Amino acid sequence: MSVTLLDWAVPVAISLCGLAFIAMKFLGFATTRWGYALCCLGIGYAIMLFETGYAMPFKQIVEDNFIVASVILACRALNDRLQLKNNLAFDVAVLLTSTIMVGISRTMFDSARLETLFVQICCALVLWKGYITFSKLAAAKSDRALSFTFLLLAMVLTGQCLLYIAAPEPEHLIGAWRTSAWGNLIQFTGLIGSIILVFSVVIATTYDAIEKYRGYANTDSLTKLLNRRGLDALLASADGKRFKAASTAVILSDIDHFKAINDCFGHSFGDLVIERFGTLLRSHVIAQGCAVRLGGEEFAVLLPDTNLDDAIATADKMRRSLIAERWPRNGKETEFTASFGVTLVEDGEALSTTFERADHFLYAAKRLGRNRVAAAKYVWSETEDTRLLFVGQPLHGDAVSLAQATNQSSH
Repeated sequence: MSVTLLDWAVPVAISLCGLAFIAMKFLGFATTRWGYALCCLGIGYAIMLFETGYAMPFKQIVEDNFIVASVILACRALNDRLQLKNNLAFDVAVLLTSTIMVGISRTMFDSARLETLFVQICCALVLWKGYITFSKLAAAKSDRALSFTFLLLAMVLTGQCLLYIAAPEPEHLIGAWRTSAWGNLIQFTGLIGSIILVFSVVIATTYDAIEKYRGYANTDSLTKLLNRRGLDALLASADGKRFKAASTAVILSDIDHFKAINDCFGHSFGDLVIERFGTLLRSHVIAQGCAVRLGGEEFAVLLPDTNLDDAIATADKMRRSLIAERWPRNGKETEFTASFGVTLVEDGEALSTTFERADHFLYAAKRLGRNRVAAAKYVWSETEDTRLLFVGQPLHGDAVSLAQATNQSSH
């Protein structure tokens, strides 16, 4: 039975989509393996259109292995998104099983129906395994969309397997199975499935690109910490609600004499100091907290569900860690310090107010000689004589008032 241009439209369309995905690699998109999968499927469908009775069962084995391999490659592309380990032994076993069963179907039973059934079973098995493994770890919206696509394809192939069990055996004529309703079902299921997969991959890749560039916009390029924009985005998200709750500690820090560091050692060395200080802050932040570079040499650390004493202790560890850092320059080791202001979010208080209070304490720490941690020991009040607790190089005791700090700085 002759092959029409419409018959060739299916493998050509699938292969073109695959080539497009491979080409997208040069635009920075990780779609190469998806492209290989679609190209394999297109080649398998193209071989199916070459009608000959002389190469049986080798032609059927080759075309079916291309189809099974396309599903395996698609699952591997799915695993690549989460850096999941691929099971080579399983993939080889599926291909060998497909080869053996197709050979038996064609040589012993001369049945195109059984051949198709076994290939569909192998493809469905690979899809189910890929879906189950991936869906357990899929968290991003793009990953969940792809997970749903694989679930849909696995369910469709499983349903087709049940249909092929009850399907009648076609006439023993070359091309009879391909031109039957069951053969057309295979072709158009592959085409529609490929279209669904292509749209899912395009949507997922586009979403990934948006998130990637959003991450660049929200992250400080030097320290890889959140910047102000990133902090605002975090606080506006559902995950950021915990930082607005009472008992969230806010620690503001500022590298002491940073302008002098730039003037004496150069801006490149100043960037190195900022980068290492950012790394230092990140190392002291608990899993639920976050560190932010607010700009210049000023940083912030937010620690949810933290009492004041623990927050002060954490800030002092950061202070001591910076002192312990070694900065060899011109054969000499240089020491740098930082000052810290610590406070807690009060009930019903806007986080901006908490930041203002922490900034007051940071300013007081600077005025009293730097290289220290300042925190409110009692409830903040603009009218009362609020006490400040200093950790590290205390002046005349552990606590002085904000008014005293200001007065001392003026003498």
